[in-house]
Amino acid sequence: MNKKIAVIFPGVGYHVDKPLLYYSKKLAAENGYEIKEVPYGKFPKGVKGSREKMEKALFSALEQAGEILKDVDFSEYHDILFISKSVGTAVASAYAGKHGLNTRNIYYTPVEASFQFMKQPGIAFTGTADAWVTFDAVERGCRDGGFPLYVTENGNHSLETGDVRQDLENLQKIMKITEEYISGKNGLERPEVTIRHADMDDLEQITALEALCFPEAEAGKREDFEKRLHVFPEHFWLLEKDGELVSMVNGMASNSRHLLDEMFENAGLHEENGAWQMIFGVETRPDRQGKGYMDMLMRKVIRDVEKQGRKGLVLTCKEGLISFYERFGFVNEGRSRSEHGGAQWFEMRLTF
Repeated sequence: MNKKIAVIFPGVGYHVDKPLLYYSKKLAAENGYEIKEVPYGKFPKGVKGSREKMEKALFSALEQAGEILKDVDFSEYHDILFISKSVGTAVASAYAGKHGLNTRNIYYTPVEASFQFMKQPGIAFTGTADAWVTFDAVERGCRDGGFPLYVTENGNHSLETGDVRQDLENLQKIMKITEEYISGKNGLERPEVTIRHADMDDLEQITALEALCFPEAEAGKREDFEKRLHVFPEHFWLLEKDGELVSMVNGMASNSRHLLDEMFENAGLHEENGAWQMIFGVETRPDRQGKGYMDMLMRKVIRDVEKQGRKGLVLTCKEGLISFYERFGFVNEGRSRSEHGGAQWFEMRLTF
């Protein structure tokens, strides 16, 4: 599978045929990428400077993007490149997170609201005279997010200065950097992040990850995972970066509506055609948390379970994590009957 796709997310009033997006999509096409444009619109007037209208524009664009891209099967592509501008940088990032996509990104003139969604790798461009955002906010957001930042002196929100010859020279420099990123010539190739199911060869690293992430009383033991891997290896989802296990979600399928303590101990209770996907563990290495890996993995799990035709997913969590799972659509159904590890648990359900 060597298919590549570049998706173009415009800004407010900055459509796909304006210079930054027009030339970058041509460069992507020359590098073998299939091009998909996302021509959303119908934004409220006066977005610049209004946080309320910015949020309305973002969520409107995200909803429209979902409709425009609904027939694209991203699992067919080994390389997904998102090229985005202004508010589109937030839309692209939020869309990738929502759908569990592993993307590379070119972020042209991100706005401050974008950085809460920008969790995946990419490069960013901004101007020192951008009236939509302060330079300090962009510099801080890129530094905290690990995004290489390319700055156009006196550049506005379109990275233009008003001097035509200077703007043409700047555009040529911007496109050179853009092409180097698209082709991987600048050393910022896509990091090796893969999501796969488990097999028995993963037993030791799965056990080690569990021990890192849970107290001893709550952690699954080696023998527990050995039995689970014999019975339902396809119900383990592993995210690896550069060959290292970073995140994992696992659990059995069942016709029971509730996650029961005996399920943790008895792999034989697994029902392959069960209506509900039970989730036993949701874990990321402590030194890799906060980088968006679990967002990517959990959304992949949800998408897979929905494709399998199940009713939904069920998990239990501690009170402090309720809001985390609500982000994915889980609903808190109150205290669970579970006494696993002697802790107090709340049952969370996502119903399709």
